[in-house]
Amino acid sequence: MSTPNTDRTYRTQRRQFQAWCADRGVDTSPCTAETFTDYISYLIKDRRMAPSTVELAWYAIRTWQPHGHWFETATARELWDRWKMEWAASGRGKPKTVPITEDGLRAMLSTCQDDPTGLRDGCLITLAWGTAILRSELAGCTMDSVRLVEGAVRLQMPDAQTSVLVRDSRDPVTSVVRFTAGWLAHLRRNGQHDGFLFPRGDRWGNLGEKALTAQTLHRIVCERAEAAGLDTSGISFGSLRVGRATGYSTVAFSEPDVASFGRWQPPAFEVLYPSR
Repeated sequence: MSTPNTDRTYRTQRRQFQAWCADRGVDTSPCTAETFTDYISYLIKDRRMAPSTVELAWYAIRTWQPHGHWFETATARELWDRWKMEWAASGRGKPKTVPITEDGLRAMLSTCQDDPTGLRDGCLITLAWGTAILRSELAGCTMDSVRLVEGAVRLQMPDAQTSVLVRDSRDPVTSVVRFTAGWLAHLRRNGQHDGFLFPRGDRWGNLGEKALTAQTLHRIVCERAEAAGLDTSGISFGSLRVGRATGYSTVAFSEPDVASFGRWQPPAFEVLYPSR
C-alpha cells in the first residue's frame, strides 16, 4: 500500500526521466540497461543528487517498466554504492535529527484517516511516539504483542520482558486506541490473525507474510510529516523518539519512570500518552 505522497513523488521522478530520455531520443518504458545506467550516472555526476533521492528515482523507474521486463543493474548499483560512500564520507546528508513536537504529532495524525493506510500509519506513529521504540523493534512487532486495555494500548517489546502501556489521549485525532483498534480490525478482516503487526502489502491492498522494513517505517513518518506541512529537514523516525523524550516535561515522570523509560530495568512500566 503506497501513500498518495509516494505515488506523487514517483510520478515526478518518472516525468523527469521521461524528459531526459526524450532529449536523447531513447525509450522510457521499456528502457534498456544502458539507458537506466546512464540516467543514474547523470543524477550522480551531473545533478549531484543525494543517494536517497537517486534511490527513489531508481525504484520509480524500475516499477514503471512493463511486467516481466528485466535488465541488468549491476553497473548502476556499483555507481550508486560508490556515491553513497562518498556522500557519507563527506558528512553530507546527515542533518541533525529534530524532534517532532506534540503540535507536529497532531498535524501528522490529522492526515491519517480511517482508510487502511491511514489506520496503519496512525497506529505506527502513535505507538512509536508513546513507547519511544526503535524502528527496527517496531518493524519486528507481531499482532500478539499488542493488547487493547481500557483507555490504553499495551505493547510487549520484542525479545524482552518489558512491556509499555501507552495511555490514550482521549482525542480522536491523536487516539492510540482508535488507530490501533482500527488497524487490528482491518488485519483480521483480511484474514490476518497472527504474524507481523505491520505486514507488507501490494498495490491492491493484499497483505503478505513479511513485515515492512525499518526503512519503510522511517519513510512513512517522513511522508506524513511532509503531508502535514512540517519542515522535513532533519525529520526521521527517530524524531518521534526525540520529540517524546524532549517533551516529557509535559507529562508527570518520576525517577523510576525515567529509569524504566531508558530500559535500565526489565519490569513492565507505564508511559503516558500526552493529551491535548
